[in-house]
Amino acid sequence: MLLLLAAAHAATSSTSFSTDAGDWTGGEVSGGVLVVETATSLDLEALTRFALTARMRLAEGDQLAVSLSDTCSFEVDYTGSRSVTLGDESAPFALAELALDDGGTALGPSAAQAGVGDPDVVAYDGGWWMLHTATDASGATSLAVAASSDLATWTAVAGWSIADAAQPAGVVTDDGALVVYYAAAGSLWRTVADDGVSFDAPTVALAPGAGFDASGLGHPSVLVDADGTWHLWYTVPATGASGYATSADGLTYTRAGELSPDQSRLSAVDVIDDTLGLQGAYTLLDSVGLAVGGDDPLFGDTAGDRRPAFSMSQASWSDGGFGTASLARDGVDLGLFVDGVDGASRVIGRVDTTPEPGTWVTLRLSWDGTTLVGSWNDGPDLECGLSSWNGLELMVSGRVEIDEVQVDYTASVDDTGDTGDTAGDTGDSADTGDDTGDTAADTGDTASGPAYNAGEWLGEPGGCGCQSTGAGAKNAAAFVGLILLLRTALGRAPRSE
Repeated sequence: MLLLLAAAHAATSSTSFSTDAGDWTGGEVSGGVLVVETATSLDLEALTRFALTARMRLAEGDQLAVSLSDTCSFEVDYTGSRSVTLGDESAPFALAELALDDGGTALGPSAAQAGVGDPDVVAYDGGWWMLHTATDASGATSLAVAASSDLATWTAVAGWSIADAAQPAGVVTDDGALVVYYAAAGSLWRTVADDGVSFDAPTVALAPGAGFDASGLGHPSVLVDADGTWHLWYTVPATGASGYATSADGLTYTRAGELSPDQSRLSAVDVIDDTLGLQGAYTLLDSVGLAVGGDDPLFGDTAGDRRPAFSMSQASWSDGGFGTASLARDGVDLGLFVDGVDGASRVIGRVDTTPEPGTWVTLRLSWDGTTLVGSWNDGPDLECGLSSWNGLELMVSGRVEIDEVQVDYTASVDDTGDTGDTAGDTGDSADTGDDTGDTAADTGDTASGPAYNAGEWLGEPGGCGCQSTGAGAKNAAAFVGLILLLRTALGRAPRSE
């Protein structure tokens, strides 16, 4: 059953209308949701602004589009561009909508190495560098690098090495210098190479503290934001705890707190900052998890922003657990690389991350008369210039299920002659056309009208505009709050995420 709640407010007086707000056409309500297999549209005439929120999922297929004008279509593509697009702006899918699958071994040890691990991937020299730990036959560790142009094929960079170091994290500065942090002797160290190869003498960036990290530090992850602040995440290897510190120059850090001081610690977290905000990959012994921090560097929301995403049983390249992981964003594609154990050797495996239809998401669209803004689930706001808007058409390649829609809009309303509300009630056998005072007949008549009708309003009885000021209140500026709850009395789609 479709329930509509509406209220109107004219520019100079309180007015209630029962005029038709526009009909959705296409699709049908089934199992508590509106099911759309080809297209559905909503015509809202004479709008001056609107805000729409819809909860939906692409149950079958790989594409959907919301058409608002020739230039401002909102498109969701799971297989082609693998992105969310509004006009000319695109954004990647959120972590919650990615499926993680075995991508095979990304990097194994060379003949001179006993193992490789602890990957950290950074954009460098027009491509990608994977800093990692190399272990020799005696167990001694050093840092090494492999290069790639596409995050798929990796080749060792000969002659690049930092001795007596492990667990690297790299940062490329604006002038092209490569800053490397690493763990050694229980502390985190820092060294810089202006040319990416020849490093200066290392210095201690952060030593063990007096609290949760007193036993020693490891697994650094470092970012520099637009304001020039350096952000450092690190792990306490003895306990699995993680900490966070900041610095104004990347040399001396001040502790800012512990991450997740509970049983779901973000151990060995690797953090990236991209269009979706702070995101991290963390590892437990037999699984890799993904965490969404947004603008919170402490990743404090444990309720819904962390999830185990990939288990050891899925990895063909690891039969002995996971070490650390690294995230890298290449356009809309997300690369995930994980330290594992294949037989007797440490290797670095790749986890394929692909957008996966079927999860419940939230679509948001708003228009102020000039600019259309849209977002998909936890993604960023995308913008498109739009000077007029006459309706919404949802086009589907497959099947979309819509569970809930809310629309708030300002419109220019003309209720002249609206005494019987025939536009909204045509074909309604329970209603003879005389709506004045007939609240009992009007509140339930959507059941016998169109199966999916946005035209039935529940407001003041009558719907004749009798309280309007002026001759019919022509084109009065009205604020209308319209809530479409697409559900039946028995049953509703599960809120699985």
